[in-house]
Amino acid sequence: MMYNRIFNIVKPIRVDQQFPLKCSNILNIIGMQSRTYIKDGVNIEWVPPPKVSCLDPSKSGDRGTLPKVDLSRPQIKFTRKKTPAEFLERQDISPEIKKVTSLEYAPVKYQIQAIKQDVLKSVQRHAFDCASLESTIACLTVKIRNQQRHTSVSKRDIISRVWCKENIERRNSLLKHLRACDYKRFEWLLEKLDLVYRPHPTIIEAVTRKGSIIKLTTIYCERMRNERLENYRKELEKEKVKFAAEKAELTKWIEEEEKQLGLRK
Repeated sequence: MMYNRIFNIVKPIRVDQQFPLKCSNILNIIGMQSRTYIKDGVNIEWVPPPKVSCLDPSKSGDRGTLPKVDLSRPQIKFTRKKTPAEFLERQDISPEIKKVTSLEYAPVKYQIQAIKQDVLKSVQRHAFDCASLESTIACLTVKIRNQQRHTSVSKRDIISRVWCKENIERRNSLLKHLRACDYKRFEWLLEKLDLVYRPHPTIIEAVTRKGSIIKLTTIYCERMRNERLENYRKELEKEKVKFAAEKAELTKWIEEEEKQLGLRK
């Protein structure tokens, strides 16, 4: 039906061999939009940029992933007052109970909890620091990477995607505040958490076909200008030897003339 609607309203087109119709002209006659800019032998094609999800690690700035946790270590709730080594060395607990209370038989949230505790220990200012900017950003980073791992598998979980996006925005806000307050600590935290800070642009420009064609044309003209300048420079380099030889001959002739006229001894 759509084929009949388009071609019923188009009048017969006479194509001359001397002046063949371009593809863009035919598409304009039919009513379809061409995304190719053809003028004076310059063929620049505009391709819309691919859409990158805000949850993608390349856009959120998460270069690292969740670290692997030792599944033989006990759960966090059994090691609040003692270290994991002291818990495993206890003689009054049987090996079966130690194995059951380990992270191997625990839900995934307990494994994430253990990872969060390890990351928190590496950035906190003191043993009881849980509310500073560094600690909050570290906890949010572990949560975001866990949600990114979950959303990459469960793509229909809309609620988790929304939560992940909100956490990323909150972390960017905290990073912006930390950057304004203490830049050295901000750089140290990015290196510690393997993060890249990508702030929002102050001016958001919409990606349009006309604007993209103007940018591509500017890039093409700049490239052509640089190529011509480079070729001209090479030509001048070749003529430099000839110019030096002529200069030497002229200098020698001037010296001989000055000696004949008695201007130089």
